[in-house]
Amino acid sequence: MILVIGLGHPLRKDDAAGLWVASRLPSQEGVKVIGVQELTPDLIPSVAGADLVVFVDSRVGSGPVRWERLGPGPRPSLTHALTPQGLLAWVNQLFGQAPQAWLVTLPTKDLSLGEGLSPRTRRAAEALVRRLVAYFGGEVDL
Repeated sequence: MILVIGLGHPLRKDDAAGLWVASRLPSQEGVKVIGVQELTPDLIPSVAGADLVVFVDSRVGSGPVRWERLGPGPRPSLTHALTPQGLLAWVNQLFGQAPQAWLVTLPTKDLSLGEGLSPRTRRAAEALVRRLVAYFGGEVDL
């Protein structure tokens, strides 16, 4: 199973890019999509049950969409907010292995209060949705 976790705050404009991507991915067999404001310990079982996890988040700056392969990092305390690497570390500790994982970050410009993505971030998010849908259909590699 492929798990896509879109991260972001819905009222901080471009910070909602991960949530925007998650909300536009079609439902299909073998793919689970979750939109969250932060990574919390209750996601551990879902991550443990996945073969591949794609974390989608925003980052301040310009440039292309960035893809970073992830592995478990240092195991943090179980607080209300974890990093992707911290979440993978807990999965590895509790289940003996962590799934393959990617962190995909979209460039952002506007993190002010409000809704809606800036044009540049929206274009990057739309392109990411197209690439993920093509990957789910076996048309491209990540």
